[in-house]
Amino acid sequence: MTQQLSGKTALVTGASQGIGFACARTLAEEGARVIVMSRKAETIEAARNELRDVVPDSKIESMAGDATSESDVRAALALAHSLAGRLDIIVSVVGEPVFKPLLMRELEDVKREMDINFSSAFLAVRHGAPLMSSGGSIVCVSSAAATQSGWGLSIYGSAKAAVERFVRAAAFELGGAGIRVNAVRPGLTLPAERENDPALSQMVEAYTSETPLGRCGRPEDIARVVRFLAGPEAGWVTGQTFSADGGLDQGKGPDPMDAMYGEKAMAAIRRGQLPE
Repeated sequence: MTQQLSGKTALVTGASQGIGFACARTLAEEGARVIVMSRKAETIEAARNELRDVVPDSKIESMAGDATSESDVRAALALAHSLAGRLDIIVSVVGEPVFKPLLMRELEDVKREMDINFSSAFLAVRHGAPLMSSGGSIVCVSSAAATQSGWGLSIYGSAKAAVERFVRAAAFELGGAGIRVNAVRPGLTLPAERENDPALSQMVEAYTSETPLGRCGRPEDIARVVRFLAGPEAGWVTGQTFSADGGLDQGKGPDPMDAMYGEKAMAAIRRGQLPE
């Protein structure tokens, strides 16, 4: 590694596993001090300990907190800033897709899904930017669902589309402060060992069959793009969303819904009716 982030301080939300963990590891390998945040204390502490093991001499701390809680986000940002009196990088990774047809949705579920997938990004930017006194980089993780139509992800896709529009607006408003704001748009992303999980086989097949590179994304694939956007090589890049999906956005989008809800139920949904 180049240690191009030496002296920088970063906060990564949603960092106990998957993309968030990979981002924290990659930033630490580049020399950044990293605060990792996730909801459950025991899982984020385990992630912190693992990161310290795999990145020797790294400076990694953890905080248990909810990325949709204003007080928790502010506390995590303050902790990150306190490490060296600066905050340079924020990576908002929180995301929770729910595969469910539109006609089977309830308003409270929709509000919760929008909160998890959009409000978490808003809070990170809103309360993080004032601490970036020397400028910095904010990266939000979106999803291929933001631009690709497909069954079951109407709310998740709408929330992530809102994130991408918000990134453009934030980049415009914060550019004068030297703060760059960008997003990464992954497709289906799984650790390599989970690609062969029988419980995920139908979903994996649905996605990989529509992906030109023929496999799921892996957390490190996304983390490398985040590292680029966080670092000096992307110093002239802001307000952009980078697809990192193996070419998934070139296809029509997968349809795993029959396998999840049954052909009879989905036939009713496609007729505009509620399933029996």
